[in-house]
Amino acid sequence: MKAISLWQPWASLIAAGVKPYETRHWSPPRELIGQRIAIHAAKRVDRDAAGLATDIMFGQHPGNHLGSGFELADKIAATFLDCPPDLFTKFGDAVMPAGCVVCTAVLDAAFQLGPQAEGTAFPAARVVRSLTSRPMPDCFTVRLDDYGDYSPGRWAWLLREVSVVMPPAPVTGRQGFFDLPQGWLTDDYHLERAGE
Repeated sequence: MKAISLWQPWASLIAAGVKPYETRHWSPPRELIGQRIAIHAAKRVDRDAAGLATDIMFGQHPGNHLGSGFELADKIAATFLDCPPDLFTKFGDAVMPAGCVVCTAVLDAAFQLGPQAEGTAFPAARVVRSLTSRPMPDCFTVRLDDYGDYSPGRWAWLLREVSVVMPPAPVTGRQGFFDLPQGWLTDDYHLERAGE
């Protein structure tokens, strides 16, 4: 299975089902569209993201249409129940898993973004190009949220059918897409990693 590393709290926001799009300046490989991929929480701590993680986990972030305040914090915390203590890292004043796969999701489509759409019920960006395995309407837009950079020219990767990996599976991340080691989700692999 292919995986991609994200900083926290972005990885856990996907696991909790409140971040449906991963935004990047590049498109994913076409052959991954429609495929299940793993979302890896990177070990690196970004100062700005650490502030957001603190706000979210202490119920201080207004969130988006899929959750806010303590409801959002509870949704995220529920994704790392039974997480081994050695996988937790401090992000500001929040503690979240890092160096592990937190969920898998189907990379359903990717949309290159244009300017902000007008006349929509919620703030949205127009789509100028798409990678998808099914037809999309010409008027399709991507709904904006607080969890991505939706600037024109960037790509929004639609992640669906999210499945939380519980407990999170320890895996060493890399830049870009990378292959997970064989047996990464088995108990034997977890025991091997624990002995390192």
